[in-house]
Amino acid sequence: MSIQVKVTIGGKEFSLRGDDEQKLVRAAKEVDDQIRALQTGMKDQSTQMQAIVAALNLAEQKFTAEETLEKESVLLATELENMTAFLRQQLKK
Repeated sequence: MSIQVKVTIGGKEFSLRGDDEQKLVRAAKEVDDQIRALQTGMKDQSTQMQAIVAALNLAEQKFTAEETLEKESVLLATELENMTAFLRQQLKK
């Protein structure tokens, strides 16, 4: 079921549609935080440029999180394999 949520991003109100209100609000807040930080540091840049930089920042954060998750998943799988091998060895004794 699609719901409509009003959010404010960069001082402008937007009406968003989605299935998860909390997720929409959290996402809008994250974008708003990015835009507000850029509005402070990039006052001479257009709103469009600030939005592009915010999108690039968020994409970079997403890629970093995915890389971290992948590394942690590989580490976890390796540790589980080591534990399984150890337990099998102990059961043979």
